[in-house]
Amino acid sequence: MTLPVPVDVAELVVRALRPQLAARQEPVLVGIKVSTQVGTGPDGGPPSLPWLLVAEDGHTWTWPALQRVVIRLTCWHRSEHAAKATVGLALALLCLPAPASGLTGGEPVTGPLGGLDPHTDRPLATAAVAVRARSTIC
Repeated sequence: MTLPVPVDVAELVVRALRPQLAARQEPVLVGIKVSTQVGTGPDGGPPSLPWLLVAEDGHTWTWPALQRVVIRLTCWHRSEHAAKATVGLALALLCLPAPASGLTGGEPVTGPLGGLDPHTDRPLATAAVAVRARSTIC
């Protein structure tokens, strides 16, 4: 008997964005780390810059196969402009018709919004995207 099982969409997004962002030539992406964790920096923030956090903010599952997940992208960077540019590029990549294996596309929920992290005083930007993913069959 086969059974459709929801997948970890945040992890799919991380696995999609790591190579795609690393392959791009934009200076703001040099040294980018993409993770589902903030990290263990001395001030409670990321241990290095730039750092892109992928987090799940909402999840629906249409039986038997399609998941829709709201993903929050947060980037800590050296400047607010660089953080917004990085989040904007990641957002655009996830909105492609077939952004990566297992993902079937996405729509922006919010565009890049810049600011300062109240805990670390580092520049950051955040955006949200609703991505669709196929469930795995076990």
